Amino acid sequence: MPDSIREVLQGIAGDEGPSRDLAAGAYRRARTITRRRLAAVAITVVAGLAMAGGATASIIDRDRVETPPVDDATRDATGAPTDPATTPEEVETTADEASGCGVPEDWSGWGPSDSMGGLDALPDGLVFEVRSDGAEADPVFVRFEGDEPVQVLQDGEYAVAPDGQRFAVGGDEACTGTLATLTGEKLDGLEIWTMYCTPSWSPDSDRVVLNRADPENTGYVLDVATGAVSAVPAEVGCSPRWTADGEFLVSVDGTVAMRPDGSGRVELAGSDAWITEEGFAGLSSVSADLSRACLHFEDSEAGASGHVEPTRCDRYVDTATGEELELPVDAENPNVAFLADGSMIICDDQYGQIVLTLMDVDGSVADTLTLPGQSSGGTILRGYYTG
Repeated sequence: MPDSIREVLQGIAGDEGPSRDLAAGAYRRARTITRRRLAAVAITVVAGLAMAGGATASIIDRDRVETPPVDDATRDATGAPTDPATTPEEVETTADEASGCGVPEDWSGWGPSDSMGGLDALPDGLVFEVRSDGAEADPVFVRFEGDEPVQVLQDGEYAVAPDGQRFAVGGDEACTGTLATLTGEKLDGLEIWTMYCTPSWSPDSDRVVLNRADPENTGYVLDVATGAVSAVPAEVGCSPRWTADGEFLVSVDGTVAMRPDGSGRVELAGSDAWITEEGFAGLSSVSADLSRACLHFEDSEAGASGHVEPTRCDRYVDTATGEELELPVDAENPNVAFLADGSMIICDDQYGQIVLTLMDVDGSVADTLTLPGQSSGGTILRGYYTG
């Protein structure tokens, strides 16, 4: 762990070292305080580009899967959380008349994306975030139509939803956020503060966790389908990761998970193995049953700076034990999208090509696809419910 954060933890817990709870909490605070991110607010939309959505949303029975052990001390006899930290603070649901910020009272959303569903094969229209190695330029976003890449977004730090169509872009000033789609819908003047926290889309592309430009960088959930706004607990209020079925939010450090309303709080015991490890940058993705996750590591300085958004699957782990697992296929530079039914897409950013593998729930290869490489600095699969 970098000395600066190590000193923070030791200062809290004394010479004997921090307890797990103190270490995790202080580590989250230290990372939040130091998180910086270049964010642009320019909107560049390729007009007339329509994304197909059509797949029926999956219905997942959580009772069929085994969840990690729950810390009973955090719940009452009914199973409701008792830890005040899991109780969302009140969030205004309408625009602030004084600042002109917020979701307009008469905005009822864009309706459901209707994109999330089971995949038997890799769909057409996949959307990738492409970065240049060693360059300060913003990434570009490309959509593949067959083997041909088409640039759809540029000149900004965009957060693209899994449907490959909806996106959010914030800024380093209040009231500069924009929510938009590649088909032309647009909502300006939102509080999307990206200096410290990045927008986080649910897998169904209907909800997104955003942050306000207040001293606490308060997180909130915007339901893009209905226009509703709700609070989100502080523990998972900054750059959380959604479980693959969209039921739980997981803190970016991978220590705790809960539903967006704060219920069902679960501590991931395996986080002891990575939370204080040098170079740990954060959790990049997590399975629907909370049992498996991907971790992103950088060199010690970059990993602790908060400049790095966790995207890669540098380590594939069992969240209950922290033990490293083997990805079902060999990959050089992978990022992973877990799917609601337990399957997964492995995107391997190889030199000169992008190799995608769809793994079914049994761990067998269901489909593969090789596309021409787009970058030497990283290619991340962003839009995968695009069929």
